[in-house]
Amino acid sequence: MTDAVLGNTYGLPASAFSALKRSPEDTGIGLRTTPAAVSDEARRVNPHKFAVEAQIAPLFSPAGSARLARKQFWPILENIAMFSLRVTDQGMREPHWHPATAEMGYVLQGRARMTVLSPGASVDTYELGPGDVYFIPRAYPHHIEDIGQGDIHFLVFFDRETPGDIGCKASVSAYSREVLAATFGCEVATLPPFPFTAQDPLIVPRSNPVDR
Repeated sequence: MTDAVLGNTYGLPASAFSALKRSPEDTGIGLRTTPAAVSDEARRVNPHKFAVEAQIAPLFSPAGSARLARKQFWPILENIAMFSLRVTDQGMREPHWHPATAEMGYVLQGRARMTVLSPGASVDTYELGPGDVYFIPRAYPHHIEDIGQGDIHFLVFFDRETPGDIGCKASVSAYSREVLAATFGCEVATLPPFPFTAQDPLIVPRSNPVDR
């Protein structure tokens, strides 16, 4: 992840991350999930049909929104889930990974840039537009940036009832600054002022310009 992407994730300038050292080593951070509410008007009438866009988005901010089709709301589903995900030009899908879940997405609208970190620390970055489909294997860290004019809208599918999302923003709140400094190979005083984050936001505000 670039300094600009990290800055967007934590709401800080890109320069705050210049002292951090990158490493391909596994951090061993554990699984974390959170429930979401659904409005009465979004509940199903036909067991084989679900009006996901009628749902009041459980996750919503100026940076984007996510509406959820999963067993919690649609009992017929087994071992599959779908997010209707929107990211505005003010937001970014934060760096994250799914330890036990593969992900496939279809782009309905907008232009985006996907970055995927593979085993061995190889990085694949590519652009996506309407009609494109992407696939993320289990446990591959990735993030999505809006690079076009206007929102991006994805349909994102998972091969589990919940994706088991682990985001970078909340993950650092589990560790002391001394542990983080040792991990990144820098002095405590040079660490960015990471904000305490009790719950992964999924979509973060974009405070830095897109890297070119």
